[in-house]
Amino acid sequence: MKRWKRSLMSLMAAVLVFGTITACGGGEVKKEEGSSSAEEKTVSKLKLLGPTGSNKYIKFEEREKYPVWTEVDKMIQEAGLELEYELVPNEQYNVVIQTRMASGSSLPDIVNISALDNTTVLNLAKQGVLLDLNPLIEQYSNGNIKKMYDQEFPYAKKTTTSPDGKMYWFSDLHKKTYQDKDPAPVALSMLIRKDWLDKLNLPVPTNAQEYLDTLKALREQDANGNGKQDEVLIYDTSKFEGAIAQWFGLGTDITAVDVENKTVVSPWYQEGIKDYFRYLQQLVKEGVLDTSLIGATGEQKQQKISENQVASISDYNLETYLEPTINGGGDFLPLMPLQAADHITPAAQLEPPFLVWQKYAITKECKDVEAAIRFFDMIYSEEYADLLYWGIEGQTYKRDENGAKVYINNGSDEELAKSGQVTGRPLFGDTVFPRVQFANLEFELSGVSKGKADHELKMLKYKPYFVNMNANYLAIPDDQQLENKTKILTNLRTYSEELATKLALGQKSLDDWDDYISELKKLGLDQLMEIDQQLLDRYNSIE
Repeated sequence: MKRWKRSLMSLMAAVLVFGTITACGGGEVKKEEGSSSAEEKTVSKLKLLGPTGSNKYIKFEEREKYPVWTEVDKMIQEAGLELEYELVPNEQYNVVIQTRMASGSSLPDIVNISALDNTTVLNLAKQGVLLDLNPLIEQYSNGNIKKMYDQEFPYAKKTTTSPDGKMYWFSDLHKKTYQDKDPAPVALSMLIRKDWLDKLNLPVPTNAQEYLDTLKALREQDANGNGKQDEVLIYDTSKFEGAIAQWFGLGTDITAVDVENKTVVSPWYQEGIKDYFRYLQQLVKEGVLDTSLIGATGEQKQQKISENQVASISDYNLETYLEPTINGGGDFLPLMPLQAADHITPAAQLEPPFLVWQKYAITKECKDVEAAIRFFDMIYSEEYADLLYWGIEGQTYKRDENGAKVYINNGSDEELAKSGQVTGRPLFGDTVFPRVQFANLEFELSGVSKGKADHELKMLKYKPYFVNMNANYLAIPDDQQLENKTKILTNLRTYSEELATKLALGQKSLDDWDDYISELKKLGLDQLMEIDQQLLDRYNSIE
């Protein structure tokens, strides 16, 4: 905007000179035009600090060899920017950024502060280390930032607006749609070995009792053919984030957001909670739930999958990464939410189609905030988003018969690094460059089995549902709210997880339910729900 004003001033001056000095007016006009042109080509320098990429083969420091970087570099030049990068190895970045930001000196113009929690970031803002972005956007933006935040990703402002109404960081933004218009959440479901069902001529279970009976049959009939009854269900009973809990209409955490009704709930207070634990006790009693893997690490669970012993597990409905790890191969099928208790409609667990994560800030050391806003205007453009997520048409993606973008399979990361046919995501995403992603569901559906694709299309409109990312719908807490939440959660979460596990294993009786609820209340469950409801209400009030 400032450059535009200066150009207009120069033009007006040229007109005045032309009108008063007619003898040499032509020369004066040319001089002024030349001066204006020189101003337009002024290059602004910015220093950026962030982590290196995590890809073993596709490295940011080798960016010059990739065609996608050539296109991004053109955008940088067209924005009148010259960027200097300070990249720190991923494994060192958390310590480095904490130390650098705490010192408040020798800071870059733009910094990736994703490793810092909200409290730390807001304290830095109070100290003046980070700038409030709202007035800078209003004064200098060409409109791209506001378009992305106000139109394309309106939810982003809700989770990045501080309690004082200011915004101190830009974020990665992700939106997934179907047929270029409908929001496309993916589901987290109970998966079952479809190849084992086919082998033993067993139907796909349609309710919770059939599911239990099917798991027993797979075990008793030696589905994996190793002569042992070792086919198991992997399910962590200590938490509510496994999809079985949602069959009983339960939320996904100690407190959970009911997005549709704009309320915060707790599974401990919901109608299906006792029936849920009775059902888990049945799974344990019948020997189908592997109790040794409750609270297990990902590596321990993966070992059981690799040994071809897992009959069912909770995961993304469109996953394609489990089957290749199974010794001898296999095929997981996602189940629809199953009827489990009378008068309770089973809920789905969905990952929201709109995601906000990572933090990128402008520091007090920035001498040219207009240039910094130009950088983010470039980031929040459709051209950049296209290069980052999809790459270059004909090289990394093509369009199907309906015009939807579909990736071209060009091999492993190692092969892609050699060919240069990479998108921007593995090359520069989440380094000093944020990610802006417009994804389409069609691509994901093209790479999965018909059973998984059909399941996902059914889940698009399924209700009721709970989300797997409750924090995505909660505003940033103020200091008092955060302090109270932190105090409550430490002991409450420990008690909740221990209680849930002991109830599932039958080590605690449901007859003492009132005592358990009394202890949960004493540990602050009601207070936590009240705080989260306040945060949800503020989230929904932010425009």
